[in-house]
Amino acid sequence: MTAQANVPDFDDELMLRVARAYYLDDRSKVQIAAETGLSRWQVARLIASARARGFVRIEVGDPSEENDELGRRLAARLRLKSATVISRSDDSTHMPTIDGIGRALASLLSEEIQAGQTIGLTWSRAIEAMTHHLTRLAPCDVVQIAGALTLPGDRLGSVEVIRQVARIAEGTAHPMYAPLFVGDLDAAAALRQQPEIAECLARVSNLDVAVLSIGTWEETGSALYPIVPRKMANAARQAGAVGEVSGRLFDADGRPVSHDIDDRVIGATIDSLRDVPHIIATSYGGHRAAATIAAAKSGLIDVLIADELLARAILAD
Repeated sequence: MTAQANVPDFDDELMLRVARAYYLDDRSKVQIAAETGLSRWQVARLIASARARGFVRIEVGDPSEENDELGRRLAARLRLKSATVISRSDDSTHMPTIDGIGRALASLLSEEIQAGQTIGLTWSRAIEAMTHHLTRLAPCDVVQIAGALTLPGDRLGSVEVIRQVARIAEGTAHPMYAPLFVGDLDAAAALRQQPEIAECLARVSNLDVAVLSIGTWEETGSALYPIVPRKMANAARQAGAVGEVSGRLFDADGRPVSHDIDDRVIGATIDSLRDVPHIIATSYGGHRAAATIAAAKSGLIDVLIADELLARAILAD
């Protein structure tokens, strides 16, 4: 057996991370190997693959482009103000374009946010990716609209995303130092009454723009699902849950799913999110089609940034 046969496969997200570190942050292969737990040879292979596949061009990023025609059709199908659809290059259409969606979201926020506004952010992989591409933003306040998620290594969790965006905008960050899900009902109620958390939740009623992400109610499509006890998660599905936004569950018709989970989530309610004047949402992957359609029915999307896999799945529905 050759050494090549023992080489593990790496996903596109790791390739992008290594490419950014090497080309943008001027990190050496030795440093990257130490930080990632990879060997120097594996780092070199990832860098070479990034160049060969088009991830490294003038900038480091996901080789994606916008499909205007699909965007118009998707917006009409979901009755949205507008939709942006990100396509992938031919050799990587099997992977969701998280980095491309993050880049499109950064561009949209740079164009649309006006000085003096207040924006609210939830956490998702696409919103985390957005922070890597956001270089300018009109002065604004930034509010965390759901409890915190923390991530290992150098990943940006909820609080870090809020602070990073506020730093770029030269505005005030309003982080929420509470977990997204609290198993004990009394503890959850007590946390909501804490002055800093109560103030953050109250600010949702004054948001000008909310940036949300659509999750499915399954293990791989939601940041909330894996941290909820399995019995509760199954009961929510039996009650009709097909998706979630910022920890708030809804059914196929976009109606909130009243369930024990709701009382244990720290964050803005569906009703308070619906009242935000302008809602930008991200979603990707064909498996999120039902959840995205339901979120649109619920009034939780004005502008959608999606990938081609999701757009085609929705249009085929």
